[in-house]
Amino acid sequence: MAPAPRWPGDARAACAFTFDLDAETLWMARDVREPVALSQGRFGPVEALPRILHLLAAASIRATFFVPAWVAEHYPDAMKAIVTGHHEVGCHGDEHERVSELEAAREEAILTKSLETLTRHAGRRPTGYRAPSWQLSPRTLGLLARHGFEYSSNMMDRLTPYLHPPEAGVALVEIPVSWVLDDAPYFLFTGQRSLQPPGPVLQAWLTEFDGITEAGGVTNFTFHPQLIGRPSRLACLRELIEYVRHTPRLWVAMLGEISAHWRSHGAAQR
Repeated sequence: MAPAPRWPGDARAACAFTFDLDAETLWMARDVREPVALSQGRFGPVEALPRILHLLAAASIRATFFVPAWVAEHYPDAMKAIVTGHHEVGCHGDEHERVSELEAAREEAILTKSLETLTRHAGRRPTGYRAPSWQLSPRTLGLLARHGFEYSSNMMDRLTPYLHPPEAGVALVEIPVSWVLDDAPYFLFTGQRSLQPPGPVLQAWLTEFDGITEAGGVTNFTFHPQLIGRPSRLACLRELIEYVRHTPRLWVAMLGEISAHWRSHGAAQR
């Protein structure tokens, strides 16, 4: 096995809390326009986000929010609240479209729109990208490099960050994810998939977190406000945050911070 990476200070591992603020776009991408279905997404920015931001502030945790351009335009107050809380904003498509199905010109147009929209609402240019549903095209990483991104958070092949092969003179940092650490497989009702009770899901997250921490990696939690923001699940998020906060020698950071550290310190160790 490769030696464990060095993290800031005396930390033995890293952890990030990330949120995909999809709102209605999660259903719009499937051509759903039925009002009740869309209202499930609206619960995220309207009802859940203020509670999540309060929880993060109480724990002194800064998170990374990946926001579709459509959501930023339709919920400017949500964007303002995220920025006021000193959280990071990353790109996440426009209307949660499947990037892997887009033509080249359309993919680049959406990426350009996303950059412009989020820069305008967040007050700073995003450096990170997470594709809707973690689906990339063969062109995506090259586009990210050419448009000045620093990192991707889409791949599922490592427990630690790594550098992609350079494209356009830029080697993107990859900060891996996993469906195990995502709330959607457990809490997104589709008609074909039943909902899971929060308690066992929390235990699964804690066990995975412990294993990644022991390996010296980065635990990259991925949550969706419309899902994790339901009261019973928010209670689990609160317990998870407390567990993470009291884990010795752990660096809790935004993905942009993890990317910058890995580029300047961690990559040379691998």
